[in-house]
Amino acid sequence: MPSWSLRVLQTKSLCYNEDLFRQQIAYTMAFQFQDSMVNEYLSQGYLILRGIVPPLLLTDLRREAEKARDLAHKLNGPQTQRIQPLSNYGDELDLKPFYDYTELPELRDAIEKLLGADYTHGHVDIMGLLVEPLEYPWHIGWHRDGVVEVPLEARDETVNAKLAEVWYDLRHFNQVNCAIYADSCTWFVPGSHLRQWDMPGEEQSTKDPKLRKPAEGQSNAEAERYCLEHCRQFPGAVQVHLGPGDFMVYRNLAWHTGNYITYQPRATIHDVVRYEGGKDWTDWQQTKLDAVKRMKEKHPEAQR
Repeated sequence: MPSWSLRVLQTKSLCYNEDLFRQQIAYTMAFQFQDSMVNEYLSQGYLILRGIVPPLLLTDLRREAEKARDLAHKLNGPQTQRIQPLSNYGDELDLKPFYDYTELPELRDAIEKLLGADYTHGHVDIMGLLVEPLEYPWHIGWHRDGVVEVPLEARDETVNAKLAEVWYDLRHFNQVNCAIYADSCTWFVPGSHLRQWDMPGEEQSTKDPKLRKPAEGQSNAEAERYCLEHCRQFPGAVQVHLGPGDFMVYRNLAWHTGNYITYQPRATIHDVVRYEGGKDWTDWQQTKLDAVKRMKEKHPEAQR
């Protein structure tokens, strides 16, 4: 039994106030899945399961997230966005709270009702922790996963055909952000996952250097305003606000981005919802590898 749930049971023996015990239990049972959430996910491309991680587990996650944030900056530099996968850091972190999160019954039940019995929401061998930068704000750039995974020079007819084949397959492209602290870094364009083509103004900006670092002479406040305007000006974009313990699952083929600031702590679990059924249903990963190989054969100078 997860340690946080044992403490809920122990609370009753330690507490003279029956109302307080009932309140603790209510916290762990507050989330209720609604049938309308299925349509919301399919039509909007994202769904937030509000408060689904109980406070006692959240407390355990925060304890280790504090260590992981420090470790991320120590190992990957002050501007890093993440540490991943967490399974690589078992000597420095107590991974038990993260394993408890992967076994959370409320999340298992919600994902089964949303997508089916063969999907899992947590994988410590994949899971990362998203963290805040320490020195200056930056913006990862607007993009669609799947599309951005293949270099522009390698996106030929074969890639486009395979991507079209898997675009609407729910076994692909389900991504997760679960906030341990409040997190408003993610921006998303609802409904954009439903079309492979782009609307006017929808342009990938992941390679824009002005988003990655303040220009010479530009203050952090000026750089933050520039990045924020880049978010706001994207057609149809909405800012996603996650409270502590909120779980966001989203179709990462939709247009989305991350906008990062220095003055608010961030510790957000980043993972996928993985299909655990038969593995003979796709060769998308191989298609991407083959495309890059063809590009390098056609343009050997790209390897230099």
